[in-house]
Amino acid sequence: AALHEVVGGIDVGLESPYHLVVCRDGGLALPPIPELRDELKAVEFFNRCLASFLIGGVYCAAIALGGLDFGSILDWKLVRTLGQATAMPNRFHTLVRMQTASPVEAIELEQPRSLGLNELIEASKLGRRVLERVPEVGGEFLLRGATGYAHRDWGVALANLWIVIEQLTSHLWETSVISEAKIDPPIDGRIDSLKDNRTWTVGVRHEVLFQKKLISQPAFSELNKARKARNKLSHSGQHPDEIAAKSALNALRELLGSIMPDSAIPFLKLDLDAHGLSDPF
Repeated sequence: AALHEVVGGIDVGLESPYHLVVCRDGGLALPPIPELRDELKAVEFFNRCLASFLIGGVYCAAIALGGLDFGSILDWKLVRTLGQATAMPNRFHTLVRMQTASPVEAIELEQPRSLGLNELIEASKLGRRVLERVPEVGGEFLLRGATGYAHRDWGVALANLWIVIEQLTSHLWETSVISEAKIDPPIDGRIDSLKDNRTWTVGVRHEVLFQKKLISQPAFSELNKARKARNKLSHSGQHPDEIAAKSALNALRELLGSIMPDSAIPFLKLDLDAHGLSDPF
């Protein structure tokens, strides 16, 4: 019964009194409020919560529909799930909670990964502050990119990390270029021209931001490598390698650091390789 126990809740921006509930075995639960009853919206919200943990320095992997289960909170103390989710982590939790896991599966409990509730709360607070500071960034894409990188799925990693890179670039462009162009009296059509993605492509924007010294030379080099690999993936179906995915990850971290230079963001130093699959060769 201890594994079913609710150990606390985390404020994830839901209307009071709702929280993200945390169980002793690491299970997470959200309330079935109207805005979360659509399964895709529920998965997106869970991933946004997990992205906050990731930014705050706690490695998490993205979930898909197979990681979503339904259940009940009993006496405000226990969470019981129906056990219908198909994802491997959900199956493991169900078997262990019901004490029906085989010895091969139960051996995972010999040295389980352990985190304190306060550690999760602080990571979530920090992650949410970062996402609120840069509202253009979709936390789910960052999480999926980091998950793909840890799983050595370089295409998934590059595609999702590049989305976040473009979102961070848009933020820098808006705050450092467009905002400075808003002079009085305004020049007719200037702002609209600067917002034109066809003229000011992401590569051109990186060049301008680099010349304005808002992007370092190492980051600019990584961005060029990642952009070329991403274009080959999108237009030719050519799968990227580890170097391309690492370039995207390094560039993303540089951009985020340049946007928030005075903030200590644990994600910038998080070793994703330590949480990933090893190279079989």
